[in-house]
Amino acid sequence: MDISRIAEGGTAGGTTKPQAETSADSARDKKLRKACRDFESIFLFNLFKEMRKTIPHSGMLPSAPGKETFQMMFDQKVAEDLSGRGEGMGLQKMLYEQLRRR
Repeated sequence: MDISRIAEGGTAGGTTKPQAETSADSARDKKLRKACRDFESIFLFNLFKEMRKTIPHSGMLPSAPGKETFQMMFDQKVAEDLSGRGEGMGLQKMLYEQLRRR
């Protein structure tokens, strides 16, 4: 039995995955993680957009040109930052776990 092969993550019988398969799996795993992170970002952006609709408009501050565009860009950036931190808000982790099995 080859102990060094087992210590490196192989098996005693010598049946390890070829390097090309592991790099392809790694690339696919990276793409899946990015897709899950992007999906969570889009979900959060739409959540923020819908939440803003519930805020009543007051006459205290005048409407400024480009205010809606700035708010949209701000919400988009916040959503991207939130989904990019660690495991995000948790949605991307759940998506990844479900899609990884397929």
